[in-house]
Amino acid sequence: MVFTPPKRIASFSNATTEILSYLGFSDEVTTLKEYCEEIPPASDRTRPEYWFSMAEGRVHSLKSELILTFSIAQQDLQKRLKDKGYNVLHLDPRSLREVEDAFMQVGKATGTLDRAKMLAQDFSGGLTALQAKTPPTGYRPKLYVEQWNKPPSAAGGWYVELMSQAGAHYFPMLSRELSRPVKIEEIIKFDPEIIIFSVFGTGMTFDPAEVLKRIGWDKISAVKKRRIFSVEETLLNRPGPRLIDGAKVVQSILGEAYWGWPLVQSSFARRVVD
Repeated sequence: MVFTPPKRIASFSNATTEILSYLGFSDEVTTLKEYCEEIPPASDRTRPEYWFSMAEGRVHSLKSELILTFSIAQQDLQKRLKDKGYNVLHLDPRSLREVEDAFMQVGKATGTLDRAKMLAQDFSGGLTALQAKTPPTGYRPKLYVEQWNKPPSAAGGWYVELMSQAGAHYFPMLSRELSRPVKIEEIIKFDPEIIIFSVFGTGMTFDPAEVLKRIGWDKISAVKKRRIFSVEETLLNRPGPRLIDGAKVVQSILGEAYWGWPLVQSSFARRVVD
């Protein structure tokens, strides 16, 4: 039986849309923007049936041949759509290997497996290059990355491995552990030497100087030395090819602080300025 690539694809996240784009799909894809909000409007959070009904209505009107859902937040959505008979591919990568596997899954579902293999190889090569650029005997600075700020939450999932590849000693998180709220006592105990904000939905607008106003944070080494940055969150929070670019920005921050590299000059990083 000859495989026919889908002509109408519904994507429920920016991350899946970007993977599709790298595999050569654009006109075929409809990104359902309302589902790309990291936090639904307050008035709708208690109305899951509204979101399910809206999703079903949209994919029905689009006559979608393939639907891509994403992350633990859309698990119930993908089950509901599958139960309705739709062709759904659900992705929830939480490690770098799983990110590569996501490329392969999308490639298989869209008939672009060869392109997906190339994408996975490029991604793996980018990780290797990151590791090779880290000074072999260089100090690994302690790094804390915050993914949410209400409440303060440490970035988990692929961050654990990615930050290590970039050359950091990352905040204590289990492998594949989801991002989680942290107490100030935990952060003080770890005492990060660099703090990076990659806050969902803020791009790079989050002002890293906000941390200077937080009670108790003045005890942390990174705060004392003003080694506090915001990094364009879409480079780090969307598990796809752009993770390599995000890790390069992080690595340049580590290098500036501890390896004698030049000052960070990047449009994707914002520092605390005294």
